[in-house]
Formats: sequence, structure tokens, C-alpha cells
Amino acid sequence: MRTLRKRKPLLKRVADKLDSETLAIISAKDQKSEAHRRYSNARKAKWFESVVKELGELAGPGERCMFCSGSEASDVEHYKPKSVFPQLAMTWENYLWSCTPCNRGKLDRFPPDTGPGGRLINPLDENVWDFFFIDDFGLLTPRYDRQANTLNPRAVTTRDMLSLNRDALQISRKQRIENLKRDVYNCLKLMNLKKLTKKAASEQVEIWKAESWQPDVADFYLNGPGRKSSPFREFFEAITV
Repeated sequence: MRTLRKRKPLLKRVADKLDSETLAIISAKDQKSEAHRRYSNARKAKWFESVVKELGELAGPGERCMFCSGSEASDVEHYKPKSVFPQLAMTWENYLWSCTPCNRGKLDRFPPDTGPGGRLINPLDENVWDFFFIDDFGLLTPRYDRQANTLNPRAVTTRDMLSLNRDALQISRKQRIENLKRDVYNCLKLMNLKKLTKKAASEQVEIWKAESWQPDVADFYLNGPGRKSSPFREFFEAITV
């Protein structure tokens, strides 16, 4: 997970089409069947391509999954599953862009409506770093909720349901952390030797942010709470003084 750009309104003709499809679903006697039928048809339709395109742009470089950040996204994910909330099957604000493993892991579950657990975190609408941090081993770790005297229940449910620490993700995050720290140390060294300007170092930050490999790591350390840890704290102090 990572910070994502805010959702933009769709083209009017596409938004109107989604609205008309939604009205048809709400009016149907069997909303679940109607939602399934209309969404399946929409995924094959030309007009729906702009929805997919916009989701890909929101996901950023490499169109990485909005949940795990590790795999290339390919599925339009219903944040609130259409089998449980059929009236939201054709709602733009209910769409995310995810990889198949995350999509299959979530399936039709949406606690607490469908079972025990905290409500899933929506990476397009919420600041994920209010719920998680990334540790040095590459693990996406729930923050401690002092009021509840336990790990944040929403973070725990989101992590476990989507398997956000599956082996491939953890290994990839750890490698990106090591590489990013190495690059930051090198920049600091070059700046101390007067071989790298503050401007060039600042430009390098934008290059790191644009890399598609595990963008959650870059977001945490270059945009989020990880900026306060070493060597990132020293680096940002050096380029802003």
C-alpha cells in the first residue's frame, strides 16, 4: 500500500453511463444477478476502457497493485464487493486497481459486514501510513492503537486478508529498502565531497519516486514517516538547508 493520487471525475459520458447502469441494477428484482450481468458486459465494452485507463493512471508508474504495490495490476477491484453491495457494482468511487492475488485473496469478504474483523483500508481514500509502517525487514506492519491497547484492527484485517506480507512481497520490499538506503548514503557522500549539488540531489528524489519497483517503500521513506529515520532524515536536512 502507498499514498495515491486523489480520484478524478470521469468523462461525463462515462459517468452518465455508470449512473444509468446503477439505476437499472437498483430497479431490478434480483440486484445481485443484474449487477453481475451488467458489470460483466461493461468489462467487455469499449466505453469502460476509460475507467480502466484512469485507474491505471491513479496507480502510478508501472500500474502496481493499489493493495500490495508489488505486482502489476490487472483487475478492477470492487472495494465493497458487488455480491454484497450490488448497488455499487457500477460506481466509480467503489473501484480500485489490483493484482489478481490480492483480488482473489479478498474475494467477497468485507468485514464487518461479512464477518469478524476491521473494515478494509481504502488506499485511494485514506492515508495508509496512519495504519501501517514498513520495518527494516520489508514487513508491512500494523501500527499500535493506544486507545484500543492493541494493533490497529483495520490494519491487521487488511494485511491478513490480502496476504500483504507474502514471501515475494517481503523479500522485494527488503531489497528496495537496502537499495534506497545505499543510494541515499551515496548521495550524502557526494554532497559532502561537493560533487553533487542540492538541486541534483532533489532531482534524484523524484527519480526514486518514479521507479515502479515496490513504490510503497519509496513512498514510506521519501513521502511518509520513514523520512524521519536515518539516513533519510540526514539526506532531507542536507538538501533543504
